[in-house]
Amino acid sequence: MKSFATAFSLALVGFASAAGAECDLPQPSDSAVGWYVVEGENFAFTAVSETHPDLEIPLLTDAPVIPRVLDFVVLPRYGGRIALLQYFSGDPGTSQLVTVIRNAVVDLATGETLATPVFSADCHDVAWHWFDDHVEVADLDGRAIIALPRG
Repeated sequence: MKSFATAFSLALVGFASAAGAECDLPQPSDSAVGWYVVEGENFAFTAVSETHPDLEIPLLTDAPVIPRVLDFVVLPRYGGRIALLQYFSGDPGTSQLVTVIRNAVVDLATGETLATPVFSADCHDVAWHWFDDHVEVADLDGRAIIALPRG
């Protein structure tokens, strides 16, 4: 637990020191092809895919922008049940804009989005620690613990 607190502290220092950095938005990977962002009511967004028609992944935004899907990865460690949909969620800020990229953690068996924590802010990755039954993320809002389904 102590190492997580240290990693979290270092992540926060990285955010503070990155305030003046320029951060280019990554280009979508080949696995992002076929994913589309649909706008719903009240500026709510969902990602949908032709190759995964049963999935509708809600996308949390950090600024008033249309999110962009950047990557989709199924994690073999979890028997193909857990996937990450990475997307650009905005560039909030007042005097300085910060590019924020989030990962939607998705249970492919149920179609449920378990969480949408930050993956990187201003091109500085957030610490993600994977375990058999959960993932811990040093999110911008603090430490998030996301329970992962078994089997």
